Amino acid sequence: MNSAYQTWQEDCPYCGAKCDADFVDNGVGLTQCGPFHCVECRASEIGPHDKPRDLTKEEKKYGWYAPGSEPGSSANVIGGGIVGHQEMKERYQQEFQGNPLYDEPGYVENWWEEIRKP
Repeated sequence: MNSAYQTWQEDCPYCGAKCDADFVDNGVGLTQCGPFHCVECRASEIGPHDKPRDLTKEEKKYGWYAPGSEPGSSANVIGGGIVGHQEMKERYQQEFQGNPLYDEPGYVENWWEEIRKP
């Protein structure tokens, strides 16, 4: 039996490499809070809260976006690659702590779009 604080890996459905996901301590165990993603071929799990987009037959079959395609909209992404929630939080705080532009309409949304680009 696994511990409540043990994470797991999944095999990439495209290349077979071991894949990790981001997990967070919810007080009674760990909850997955980011998609499984492959650092080898850059495929990623389709998240339940991703904005809908056209999927290929393989993507529908596997429940993962194809290798090299854009990660889902709910994933933490910097420079085109999925990152953990802690790294994303650090970058967000670096940009916005004490930054008066935070209150400017569209500034945060623009930053979010720009930081995701490869």
